[in-house]
Amino acid sequence: MDQIGAIGAALPAYVLLPTLLLSAALLTALLARVRSVSASFACFAIWTRCALSALHDFTFSASPIGMSYTALGSVMISIIGLFVLRWRRLSDIVLLPFYPLIACYLISGIHSAQVGPMNVALSKFLYLIVLALAIKDALDDIGPERLFRLLLWAFALPLLLQILSIALGVVKAGEADGSVSYIGGFHHEAAFSVVLASAVLCICMMQRVGTIAKIALIFYGLAAIILANYRTAMIAILPLVGVVLVTEVTRRFVPRQRGIVLGVMGLALGAALLAGGYMESERFADLGTVAQEGTGIIKRPEMISDDDRRILSGRGAIWSNYIYGWYDAKPLNKLIGFGPDAWTKVFPLYAHNTVVSFLYELGLTGVAALLFLWGWMLGLALLVRGGPRLQLVAGHFSFFVLNMATMPMWMIEGMIFYGILCGYTVYWFMRSRRGAGQAPAPGFHTTAVGWDRHPA
Repeated sequence: MDQIGAIGAALPAYVLLPTLLLSAALLTALLARVRSVSASFACFAIWTRCALSALHDFTFSASPIGMSYTALGSVMISIIGLFVLRWRRLSDIVLLPFYPLIACYLISGIHSAQVGPMNVALSKFLYLIVLALAIKDALDDIGPERLFRLLLWAFALPLLLQILSIALGVVKAGEADGSVSYIGGFHHEAAFSVVLASAVLCICMMQRVGTIAKIALIFYGLAAIILANYRTAMIAILPLVGVVLVTEVTRRFVPRQRGIVLGVMGLALGAALLAGGYMESERFADLGTVAQEGTGIIKRPEMISDDDRRILSGRGAIWSNYIYGWYDAKPLNKLIGFGPDAWTKVFPLYAHNTVVSFLYELGLTGVAALLFLWGWMLGLALLVRGGPRLQLVAGHFSFFVLNMATMPMWMIEGMIFYGILCGYTVYWFMRSRRGAGQAPAPGFHTTAVGWDRHPA
């Protein structure tokens, strides 16, 4: 069994390359029958990013222009997307919450002379914007069921790579307790787990699929996340999965029976969580410590003990360094931060918390802009009528939890999750404004035997 330290080993080329070619051929054949350029682009953007991550031995190296091939590929995907998207006003409901964030990056990046890192960060948000808009357009073209089934074919690549990594014994040893991560030859379990969480998100948002089939797919996705062995993703996905499982099962019963069913499911889920916590007590014991100490885990760097550095894989110590680094700064730095990626000059590890990272890099204005973006999209989800409002709200809550112990908005894989969620949120918000009882969107819809054209 091949084990390495902080960086995951790529799958052998003789396995990886044929798998990529086969996956690309299958996805291309499926997309050839789709009459939505936006849907095809969304699948292409997701699949390509997964392929670039799987080839990290090559793609993470610097290109002739300085950027890594992975970053360069993401920029090219975004540029292609700009030509695919429909024209929109600058006041579009998707674009509005991003303007304050972009302004914060420009001000902080230019003031701190961190123009290069600023451009890299903005390119990630460009990817997020383009993907969210493409998802919205694709939903208008072919509807949610057709789109999410197509997206699952794009996510089939990392799922297949994980199976191959299990079969070949290609693992990453990432925890001090000796546990291993099956991450399909990706660079790190954080990025791979977020990709799997995005696949679970697509499964959860599918409405016209049998209950047994949907629950089976959800549990397969959960099993894949557990095998990837990234504790943050395991915890973060639970709100979304819990809400979907409860609503999926209870809707099969008449209203007067749903209270009883809900109670039974609550007990069953609680028992399952307790059993899981007991079996993985050593890994999740830190959560109890954090619950007891609360904000006490944040303390001045000189007061951090060796025991503190073991809590949550050292996250409390990491957050303390960033927070007190900001707290001791000059007033202007408190307001606009030290600049994008300024942490690389001071700290060995990234912040492992999006809010803490924004506080250090973009200051109070950056945190306000970030919370405005999250609040805007959550607000749209809460305003949805006649649609999957609970599932959407749970999805945003899961994303928020994910941001509290890792940084999905620092990686393109996290932008994929949020792009899908934001696009679907805006779709249902706009649809509920037009009226919940409208006819399905024209396009392709599933049948028992394949994909058939549904006339407008």
